[in-house]
Amino acid sequence: MTKPPPLIFENSHDGGSLPALQMLVTDIFTWEILYQISQFAIKVAFMKYSKIIVNPKKANSDAAKATLMELGPSYVVSFVHSLYVTARGVMHLYSLWAASNMDKIYIGPEGDYREAHLEVARTNILFVAYLFYDMIHILHQYPKLGGGDTMAHHMLFAFCSVINGTFGIMPFQFGWLIVGEMSTIFLNWRWFLLKSGRDSGVLLENVNTMFAASFFLTRIVMYTAGIVHLYIFSMSELKSLSSPEVSGVPLSALGITCGCMLLGWLLNLYWGSKILRKVARGRTNVTVKSTEPVAAKAGKKNRRSKRE
Repeated sequence: MTKPPPLIFENSHDGGSLPALQMLVTDIFTWEILYQISQFAIKVAFMKYSKIIVNPKKANSDAAKATLMELGPSYVVSFVHSLYVTARGVMHLYSLWAASNMDKIYIGPEGDYREAHLEVARTNILFVAYLFYDMIHILHQYPKLGGGDTMAHHMLFAFCSVINGTFGIMPFQFGWLIVGEMSTIFLNWRWFLLKSGRDSGVLLENVNTMFAASFFLTRIVMYTAGIVHLYIFSMSELKSLSSPEVSGVPLSALGITCGCMLLGWLLNLYWGSKILRKVARGRTNVTVKSTEPVAAKAGKKNRRSKRE
């Protein structure tokens, strides 16, 4: 007898679908509460420390203040989200590192890794809640926080996360995917520096370096290793997921999830190449600027020797 398909997020909680959906709704409201707190805190900060927050020498104070007050709360929530899920992603990778390939790819109803699996499912629900919360604000402030491409990205990854949480698949893969949010931490920090008029200096250079380094570490190196592990060393387990005796996930849904992971990998390689080119151009400019004074001094010495 074929078992009925699971309810939404049924394999994400010991109590089944209803408690998992309650967690989802609670998390959406939690992100919104954090947004409201951030909005209030930014307003209070500008009332007391406006000249410290915005660099008056390099930015239009009124324009910078308006931008930071309007869009800043969303970037604060994004910063907190990326920081938190990155930490949890590292925890998931550590807890499932020694697991078998099947335990890395499937959340079973019981087993030695049940607790670790449910922790992954908890982070997945938190991530979906953030995507839903963020889509609401993107639509409300459209297109200042993102356009149609951002909405498509959020909807696609929310759909994949719902599939994985419903059928209980890809727990280890979720770990190395969500750790990629580490680069978002520095991207949000960079946004604040630029919008507040700090578009040059050692701090911005360090943040740019940390962004590039974290991007290559998590979204290129770790992502590539994860893809190799999934499609080369775990192919038999991957094929077995659609079996009714395992997760019973439809091949179409599994194909969408796997296709999105491959697409994300290719996009990261493309973005990584663009970042690498920018870094290379930046180093070239620094080298040229640093050698110009030396060359000028050398030219002066040569002219003096000729006169003598």
